[in-house]
Amino acid sequence: MTTPSASSNSSSHVADARGPLHTGPGDQNIYYGLYYGDIGASASSDRSGRDPRQVAVEELRSLRRRFVDPAGSERARELLEDKRAVMLTAGRGDGARTAAKVFLCQLPQGSRRFRELVDQAEEGDSAGRALDREQVERGAALLLDLSTVPSRRYETFMAELPWFLKVVRECDAWLAVVLPVQWRAGFEHVFRGLVVGLGRPDPAAVLQAHLRDGGIRVRRAEVAVPELEHELRTATMAQTADLSEDIRAARDAAPPDSGFAAWLKTALAAHAPGAQDVEAHLSGLDSGAQRALLLTTALLHGARTDTVHEATVRLARAVEHPEVATPLLHHRTLTARLTEIKAAAHQGRVRFTVAGYDAGVRRWFWDNYPQLRGPLADWLRAAPGFTALERAERLELVTRFAHERLRTGPPDGLAALAERWSRPSASPEELTMAARALGEGVVHARYGSHFRQQLYRWAQDSALPAHRAHVVIGVCSEVLSRRFPDQAMIRLRHVSRHQEKGVRVTAREALARITDSDDRLYRSLLRRLTPGAEPRGLRDLGIFLHVADAARMTGDATVGPLLADHWTAALAHLPPSRWQQPLRAWLERAHTRPAVRRAALRVLATACARQRAAFGAVYAAACSWAAGDAARQHTVNALWEAAGSVPRPHPSHTPAAAR
Repeated sequence: MTTPSASSNSSSHVADARGPLHTGPGDQNIYYGLYYGDIGASASSDRSGRDPRQVAVEELRSLRRRFVDPAGSERARELLEDKRAVMLTAGRGDGARTAAKVFLCQLPQGSRRFRELVDQAEEGDSAGRALDREQVERGAALLLDLSTVPSRRYETFMAELPWFLKVVRECDAWLAVVLPVQWRAGFEHVFRGLVVGLGRPDPAAVLQAHLRDGGIRVRRAEVAVPELEHELRTATMAQTADLSEDIRAARDAAPPDSGFAAWLKTALAAHAPGAQDVEAHLSGLDSGAQRALLLTTALLHGARTDTVHEATVRLARAVEHPEVATPLLHHRTLTARLTEIKAAAHQGRVRFTVAGYDAGVRRWFWDNYPQLRGPLADWLRAAPGFTALERAERLELVTRFAHERLRTGPPDGLAALAERWSRPSASPEELTMAARALGEGVVHARYGSHFRQQLYRWAQDSALPAHRAHVVIGVCSEVLSRRFPDQAMIRLRHVSRHQEKGVRVTAREALARITDSDDRLYRSLLRRLTPGAEPRGLRDLGIFLHVADAARMTGDATVGPLLADHWTAALAHLPPSRWQQPLRAWLERAHTRPAVRRAALRVLATACARQRAAFGAVYAAACSWAAGDAARQHTVNALWEAAGSVPRPHPSHTPAAAR
């Protein structure tokens, strides 16, 4: 942030003095400040509020701690070291993608340099290219996951990879490619020697590693029990990780004197319910009303009894189940009906009595009643009106629906819900649901591209309804930036040019947030900005002044010239009233950071040398900032000296002459 304010230490945008701009008659929509915090927090299921880029680095480090080398790992590392590239194959669910990430992150500063590449078609590449040399920065650790791309795009990627590999090597970068399970033949002559087949990691060792990372240390003998071995025999690595989480949850809920055997038994019981169990149960439920209660309980597991009852009635209507005219006092009690579906109300909340049964029920209904999917979406649209449904429960409902929708595809139904929930008349509850739906979609392995392209199209629309624009900002800032930071930055930059001031301010704050702890991303943003006198250039200047920070001068020789260029453009194209406050913030950072002070002042001096007419206003603003403070005045004097030592550029090289 460049502008100190009352809100600078808060994640909320309510206190921003610049505020939303009221551009029309009637009551002002104040979603900008009052509801954006809720939208951003709802996009991700992570409620920690931590910097999303720092979270991404921590997740990579945690992945390294939990990783168990499969057969072929040594060869893969050798290829990365010697050839700067490796192409990995593995069985379905055996963790090839995880292995690629770990191999890259084990390189020097790999966790900081790691980036995941995406199809450039998502970024509006009109030529249909899959790869772009601009994606490769010096020393980058790049992952290209081709395991789920459509066959047509797969062929495009493979055709472009030879020249892309040359760029990777020229930039001293590294590339790990994850190939499909049934990867196409015909490219062997191009990539001969780079393909490594990975074996299946020892699932028991994987489970032990995950448990150890969660604070549970167990001996090999403790996991060598028949029930667990049977579970692990066919489990994917992701399912093994989920089992470790279930064991941790069982430990947290168990009595203090219990041990691993008890926790394991509880966790395995939660994994036990399958399709056959649900089908056998349903065969005894002849009533459509009871089946509606069963499905509603699975979707709203843990919700209040009143909510479950009302939602069940609504679901029965959505599927056009006929209502029976029975006197109210002749109705069966809710307690009796819940018992019949293996559920109970405890402290006013409804849960199944069998652990894990809710997931089994959801999956069974989704797979066996495809004709219910449309009515379920209609029912979900009404969820904001469900009685006593708390925000966390409403968002969990969206997550559960999204998991089933994305598990089978296609993604259009979920995207349509997000579009409806972000329409101009959407309520605050609907906006949070839209954010969660898109947050689940943008990082999905198979369908993420669909949602990322949707966000890109929306972000480019400078007249996008403000409600939807804030949803885009929240999803990009809190979800997309973790796995695809460059894509998040690009979309936020587009939204930062929105026609409404309140949207622009929020998008710029989000840009500052995701680049704050990521020097590479900050540099990439500066490179993409094209400040100038035209409207788009002026809005890029607004972005620059919001993220300009003297403290970012350390450790990268390319940042200083970029900052000097943008300060030059700001002095050339903006009145002093637009850049004075960011300038004061810049001076304050330089003043309090001796390590960057000289370089930061030289940036300003260089800009003033290029725009000599602005130096008087810059110096006056600096003197006003010092306000008689002796230490600050010393910094102002240093700025004066720096301005005198910077050579005046030849007229043909000044920005004004160039234009």
